[in-house]
Amino acid sequence: MALVEFLRGAERAQLRAMLGFTLIAGLANAALIVVITRVAEAVSNGAPPSALAWGVFTGAFVIYYAANQFSLLRSMAIVEDLLTRKRLTIADDLRKSELLVADGLGRGRLFSLVAKETNHLSVTFPLIVQALQQMILLGVSLIYLLYLSPLAFVIFIATVGLGAVGYRAINRRFADVLRHVERMQARTMDTILDIIHGAKELRLNARRAAAIDAAYRKRSYALERLLVKSVEHWVALILLGSLATFAMLGFVVFVFPEYATGQKAVIFQLIPILLFCMGTLSVTLAQSPMFLRAEAGLQSILTVERELSRSPGITPDQARAAASQFSGFEAISLNGARFSYDATDPGAYAVGPLDLTLDRGEVVFFVGGNGSGKSTALRMLTGLYPLRSGWISADQVAVTPANMAGYRELFSSVFVDFHLFDRLYGLEHIAPGQVNRLIDEMGLTGKVTFADGKFDQLHLSTGQRKRLAMIAALLEDRPVYVFDEWSAEQDVNFRDYFYHSLIPLLRDRGKLVIVTSHDEKYWGVADRVVKMDLGKVEWVRRGSDFNEEPMGK
Repeated sequence: MALVEFLRGAERAQLRAMLGFTLIAGLANAALIVVITRVAEAVSNGAPPSALAWGVFTGAFVIYYAANQFSLLRSMAIVEDLLTRKRLTIADDLRKSELLVADGLGRGRLFSLVAKETNHLSVTFPLIVQALQQMILLGVSLIYLLYLSPLAFVIFIATVGLGAVGYRAINRRFADVLRHVERMQARTMDTILDIIHGAKELRLNARRAAAIDAAYRKRSYALERLLVKSVEHWVALILLGSLATFAMLGFVVFVFPEYATGQKAVIFQLIPILLFCMGTLSVTLAQSPMFLRAEAGLQSILTVERELSRSPGITPDQARAAASQFSGFEAISLNGARFSYDATDPGAYAVGPLDLTLDRGEVVFFVGGNGSGKSTALRMLTGLYPLRSGWISADQVAVTPANMAGYRELFSSVFVDFHLFDRLYGLEHIAPGQVNRLIDEMGLTGKVTFADGKFDQLHLSTGQRKRLAMIAALLEDRPVYVFDEWSAEQDVNFRDYFYHSLIPLLRDRGKLVIVTSHDEKYWGVADRVVKMDLGKVEWVRRGSDFNEEPMGK
């Protein structure tokens, strides 16, 4: 079971303490039932409760209360600690995993698992502890039932055995429904995220808005049907418990007096014990859908964790240590480098093979139409996409999976699909004045301020957000800068600043600057221009050529 695998992560001493007090609470609860039954029997015979009975009852209650409180609180502490560690592990594995692996998991699935399923586990685990106590109580009650009437004990076991057959059939269908629920919840979450992130596009296109609304409604109704079906299984479990209870009681009441000799004297004791045993079992059965859902959610979490763990990753300290072998590089080379999104399909669109050498202190522009492979080539060059064939080298050092994270430490980038962080993570030592000077240089004074370790405003135009991303990249001060269509959303002044001021400044500092661009009139700024088409290099020319002839040739 996934739950057992999950609990193995807890400290053994904590688990033993929780289980020990759970056992004590269960036994104390059973003692209370026995005392109450004995006292009721004595009262029915005209005898008042004895002082001993009062003392045993009070002592058992105090022990039950204290042990139960400790076991529940300890269980919550254990599960919250395990869930926190699980969330941190998934976040860490996600951060270190390969980009394609993380993208393949899907945002909706990750959000649903890390937030929703872990919260469900947090709520369910105390119920599991209570169920364990109920099973201990049931065990003691069955011993007492065996003492009162071995025949009644056999009937109870037979009833439970028959009920277990029905339970397994219901449980199997319920587990299948839960798997479908998880997948549909992830798809519904994806649609919600599309509605949130695509707010502008949807408000400008009524047809698109209506289509995504229809898609969301379709998935919501499908999820509703699945959840209703899951409730149907829950109702079936409750009815199964009721059916087993009344069938057994009917047998005891109607058959025992006529055909079972010697049972009439204890039948009034048997009925409450049987009711109690079946009631305890029925409550646990009624809660079992929550346990099954927790088990299914935990299995999904562990599956995602295993998927992420297959992607090799190293710690930030290891990455920085591995980066030292590349820090003094003079040239980066792509050697027959090729990548395709579908490694299993030889006919799938691919970029490469690429054979290029990029020198430190050089400015290289990648140009070409949309879909020509420029952005993919940058992801290959930076090590974000794994090569299907060929290799990358920095000087004479081959980039391998073992040192890939260190190689990536060479790059600062602003990709087309960049994410803007509100904090300068990893740059906490930077003085606010230095950041605000760059904000002023980027023309953002009055629109955003850096204070208390964060930007106070991110709700800006795309071009302004790109300037904030540029500030973060400049502050990193890496040897290689990658700018993917950075100038596309800039006005004339900042486009000119980018090409005629910023890029030459970085080149003068000895940086390798790699830019994808459609701005043909600025191609002359580059030392070399690489034209791509259909994933291949069509030509490589000097940037100065474009100062001597009309653009576009």
